[in-house]
Amino acid sequence: MYLLACNGIFKSPSLETSNWNKLIKNKLLNGNAENAILTYVNMQELGVHADNYSFPLLLKAAGILSSSCIGLMLHGQTIKTGFCGHVYVQTALLKMYGSLRCIDDAFKVFEKMPEKDIIAWNSMLDAFASCGQMDHAMKLIDLMPLKDVTSFNIMISGYARIGKIHSARYIFDKVPAKDVVSWNSLILAYTNAGEMEKAGEMFKKMPVKNVITWNTMVTGYLRSQLYVEVVDSFDEMKAGNVKPDYLTVTGVLSACANLGSLETGARIHVYATDNGLAASPHVTTALIDMYAKCGSIEHSLEVFYKSQVKDVFCWNAMILGLALHGYGYAALKLLGEMNDSCLKADDITFIGLLSACSHAGLVQEGCELFSRMEKDFGVTRKLEHYGCMVDLLGRARLLDRAIELIEAMPFEPTESILGALLSACVIHQDLEIGDRVAKMVCAKTNYLSDGELIMFANLYASCGQWEEANRWRNMMNDTGIVKTAGSSVIEVNGSYHKFLAGGIGHLSNLLTM
Repeated sequence: MYLLACNGIFKSPSLETSNWNKLIKNKLLNGNAENAILTYVNMQELGVHADNYSFPLLLKAAGILSSSCIGLMLHGQTIKTGFCGHVYVQTALLKMYGSLRCIDDAFKVFEKMPEKDIIAWNSMLDAFASCGQMDHAMKLIDLMPLKDVTSFNIMISGYARIGKIHSARYIFDKVPAKDVVSWNSLILAYTNAGEMEKAGEMFKKMPVKNVITWNTMVTGYLRSQLYVEVVDSFDEMKAGNVKPDYLTVTGVLSACANLGSLETGARIHVYATDNGLAASPHVTTALIDMYAKCGSIEHSLEVFYKSQVKDVFCWNAMILGLALHGYGYAALKLLGEMNDSCLKADDITFIGLLSACSHAGLVQEGCELFSRMEKDFGVTRKLEHYGCMVDLLGRARLLDRAIELIEAMPFEPTESILGALLSACVIHQDLEIGDRVAKMVCAKTNYLSDGELIMFANLYASCGQWEEANRWRNMMNDTGIVKTAGSSVIEVNGSYHKFLAGGIGHLSNLLTM
């Protein structure tokens, strides 16, 4: 049990229940639900009893912590102290069970409530909607004696969550007085479904937009790989009366990373610094990633080492950045610094480290890491780690060991893993292993992509098997499969220009900065 000093309070029997409630509330407002519960424990130790204002706060903390054990204990305390019949406590119990996804328990509390106000009805409605039980939610909303805009918003969000866009739109159109949440919920439904054109239409019609509206559009554009539109949205947002926050900046930096736009990324960095957003770990991570993907690993390192607060995501972004640039030993050194900082490496950390070893040709170091990650670091090997090892062994021409690893791993090999080994067979002109991998690819699917057919043809061509190579190329032509055209985007004087392989011209002025 933590000492009272750890909670920032002192043992003082004179503190009344209301003062303890203020302490608990402050813990919650500061995002520390665990300390809110510990404060309650200290309160009990001093013989101070909770009241009908204490329990709603504590039940909210239990929901935030996703602790059914604490929740059940608190429910028992409400019964023991006689507060379980209080309307505020009952509503808090209902909300807690809903957040814990214990829908049956939530409904039991709801049914036993002698008086149900609009908050209780909406809480039960939200419990159903949050768990995707929209049939039950629809039945409940039909029974509600009174509905407010929150009731309709819960339904829109619920349908959006399970991908039922038409149902979400149907409810939206029924809302008598729509608020900003109503609009945001429907726009979110469209972006989740990848229907960015319809999301954009609703966005333009929306009378008042807030930062959540803009961030929803930015996230939708990112998910749909419409990176130019992300940058465009950011600039429109700045020109308007809504100030971008750390989520907006994180999104636009991710777009810059995918565009390879160092100039725009650096401009966003300046904006983040000037507006006090660069200190956010989210923004720091996005900056490290952006600079690395835009080719400036030096700036990535500068951002990383200047950051005062570095979480595991920052460390992982830096390790992945070094891996991308082939700095294997530097990435391994960061693992040591990470351990010195008492920060636990996770599965993404090891994907970055194994990738760094692969790109730098550090076969022995990579194999040692792979063998130690479970025993010494407590990180379970995932399919992605096996994929990194196959790539490492393939690049080092250890193709026998690579295919043995694929056959021995506890996962079905994905197309990307088999593709990496097949590519290594083409480079190293190993027809025997390549033939085995090709058969494994064919056994996994009835449909071969253009990339796989070309890879097969290249394998046989690299080994002088021209007849077999032509057979695969002819198969591609006979089935009407056309090779996907490659494309590139460059930035010149604030404008993006897209070029297609084999194209005569280019799509210019996609965005003027």
